[in-house]
Amino acid sequence: MSYAGPVSRGKRAPTPSVTPIGTSGAAAGGGRRAAATRRPVSGTGMESNAAVFAAGAAVGALLGAVAALLLAPRTGQETRYALRRQGRRLGRRGHDAWDDLRDELRHARRRAKRAWAHRHDEDEDDD
Repeated sequence: MSYAGPVSRGKRAPTPSVTPIGTSGAAAGGGRRAAATRRPVSGTGMESNAAVFAAGAAVGALLGAVAALLLAPRTGQETRYALRRQGRRLGRRGHDAWDDLRDELRHARRRAKRAWAHRHDEDEDDD
């Protein structure tokens, strides 16, 4: 028994019939339930939802770019200079990070070799 009451699992609900466009539900034999005309659905409609979303995102991006250009606190030349400077700084930081990673991997490889050699020497001493 569920919280809302007993659940009947024996029968399934009847599937509603789709009436052709231009016929009434009574004429098609559907009774009161099929009184409203329904159009057959081809696919799930997800394609049109995705297209609407993509169009909205494109329009939003365009409006955002226009607003950013109109409300920018710097001139174009100042903005380009700042972007170049930040790009150089980011490049240096990335280069330094790769150098640090390379050094760490070298140290880890040396430690692993030493540990392997130490275990190998102990195994030979046991023989």
